[in-house]
Amino acid sequence: MRPDPALDSRTSTRRQLKRQHKRARQKRHLVIVAGLAAGTTVVAIVAGLVIDGSAFKAEAGHAAAAPTVSAAPTPTATISMPAVTAPAVPIIRSTVLAADGTPAGPVTGGTLVTVSGTDLEGVTSASFGDKPAQLVSVTADTVTLQTPATTDLGAVAVTVFTGAGEPVQVAGGTSTPGDDAAAGSAATAALTQAIEPAAGPGLAAVAPAAAESTPPTLTFTYVPDPRITAQIDYVLAHWQDYNTEAYGSIAGNDCVNFTSQSLIARGWTMDAEWSFGTGQYSAAWASSTAFAAYLSAHPERATPLTNEQRAEVTVGDIVQFDWDDSGDKDHTGIVTRVEHTAAGVEVYYAGHTNNTDYRSVDESLALAGGNVSFWSVV
Repeated sequence: MRPDPALDSRTSTRRQLKRQHKRARQKRHLVIVAGLAAGTTVVAIVAGLVIDGSAFKAEAGHAAAAPTVSAAPTPTATISMPAVTAPAVPIIRSTVLAADGTPAGPVTGGTLVTVSGTDLEGVTSASFGDKPAQLVSVTADTVTLQTPATTDLGAVAVTVFTGAGEPVQVAGGTSTPGDDAAAGSAATAALTQAIEPAAGPGLAAVAPAAAESTPPTLTFTYVPDPRITAQIDYVLAHWQDYNTEAYGSIAGNDCVNFTSQSLIARGWTMDAEWSFGTGQYSAAWASSTAFAAYLSAHPERATPLTNEQRAEVTVGDIVQFDWDDSGDKDHTGIVTRVEHTAAGVEVYYAGHTNNTDYRSVDESLALAGGNVSFWSVV
């Protein structure tokens, strides 16, 4: 049988359409894959291919129109970095200064000194050499300290600490590690390192601040006050080992006798009103009330201080008690320690007749009642 030319033509046409359909599907697949790789906008639907709003039908028997592909802009990743707030870093910007404007005080301690700076409210302690200092008050700008007593003369290093136990750095010269800028850079670098893996290599890391040289240190110079040192040395040597060979003893009432002895050790000299000799004591030497009257008449030797003026009391001053609020002075002692705290000023004293070396004034008042007053010894 001879082939039918018309049938052969239809068969050839169907084969050609199948080949065109197959090529269209391959092209459509390539366009979608290429578009996804390059970031172009491609939308495919089951019934056909929609590119730039044109419907491309891939049905048998229809010629495949060449689609137009519009490339979308390459997307750009946008990373939003949170604002970095540098932590407050305490810095001392002054020397240690006493009330007289010098960085010095006596070895007996008790000197009130200040350091100034910024963000100091976190300060909780300080040391002078290897001895802890008394923290009196703290603000953002100023720290007030009371120096401890020491046996060392000369300059000692002063270190101020935060609650975390870290020493507060001191600004000055060319050494400024730990300042606000460095802290901010370090915080930024830490944040950058944290987000770098997610952000990709396009975000440059911030290098941490370079370490600088050791900052200067604070110092305080202990100087001897030979008068006060001699007085307190005598008191601590004889508060319970009475020096009866030199001064005798007044049974049951030796407090002013002992106080007077300490003032002789300090450098005072006797006069007609205040004296001891050959077992004889003047009234001002042996009686608390007479001694108070003597000091009132001699302002060149001492200045009166009320209990409300405790902040002015120093080691070597005189304390007097009036147990029954009668106006008479009933007991006398020598101030051996003064502590300035946030709760107030605590004064300690030494004395005879109830022998003591460091007895709290407030404890004595709590036990016996009455009131207390002081004499600032010149």
